[in-house]
Amino acid sequence: MSRTRVKIALRAYDQFCPLINGAVSHPEFEFDVDFRAPLSDDFSSGFHAREISFNRYVLGHARGERNLIGLPAFVLRGFRHRNYIVRRDSPLTSLSELKGGRIGTNSWGDTGTMWSRAALRESGVGVSDVSWVLGDLDDVTKLKPRAPTDAKPPADTLYLSEGQTLLGALRDHSLDAVTTAFMPPAVYERNGEFRRLITDFRKAELVYHHQTGIYPVFHIMAVQRSFAETFPDAVRAIYQTLQDSWNMWWTKTKNFGESSPWAIEEAETMLNLFPDDVFPFGTQSASHRRMLRAVCDEQLQQNLVTAPADPEALFSDFEKLATR
Repeated sequence: MSRTRVKIALRAYDQFCPLINGAVSHPEFEFDVDFRAPLSDDFSSGFHAREISFNRYVLGHARGERNLIGLPAFVLRGFRHRNYIVRRDSPLTSLSELKGGRIGTNSWGDTGTMWSRAALRESGVGVSDVSWVLGDLDDVTKLKPRAPTDAKPPADTLYLSEGQTLLGALRDHSLDAVTTAFMPPAVYERNGEFRRLITDFRKAELVYHHQTGIYPVFHIMAVQRSFAETFPDAVRAIYQTLQDSWNMWWTKTKNFGESSPWAIEEAETMLNLFPDDVFPFGTQSASHRRMLRAVCDEQLQQNLVTAPADPEALFSDFEKLATR
């Protein structure tokens, strides 16, 4: 019996490689995963489900948009204290020291940048307490264009001119720090010209998690409402197979955690310090519910919305579909 083909856009994260390489499957549906597709909420190219920005999904909910149904499958998570960089000779070592300073970024609307500002706020530095500069990170990593539905940055935000870069401005002391998704190569070079602002970022992020109970989510999976209403079984199958893939990877990680000398210690750290966050699915855990409330509140506090989304409603449509 032939299976129904379902096309999915999802990056090749380790925990979902069992789905991508066919190690996990579903008896009724054949999943065709495109792991090279760019991150987008555009379904026009035939995708039935795709990885999308969590920040933009919640912004849409706050505006009353319901064309997408989000699945509580938190496919990309992480902390952002580690994503602030400074010059190697900078005297700055903490987020709180950035108050009154100038911070550059090559993205305003991305979820990671939103969580970067949340970390800044948690340290006592509000969005309006610094001067923001937007521009290309370097000659390779460009400024991400603002999507039509993205909130605008503060009115006094400075935009770099063509040919200028954030790293260049950091280099010539025009900026105090830069926050970006991926570290430039110099950060990984011994005695490179740039370093992380917080050298012991693991400790800072652990303190943040202890104080807030939040393990930030960057990306989720989503489907179009029309698809979900026509093929609810397929949506349930997508969600279940994502979980099956994660479970296979997690078992392998615990049994064969040799990708680095202490990888198994990292797995045990998750189990010991992040028990409610180990399984990145669903809204049942207290930690996940705190995170959902936090993202809605952050969007309001950062002036991304005039009224926050209801955290209880973000995945309610999927939960109704899942329990039919």
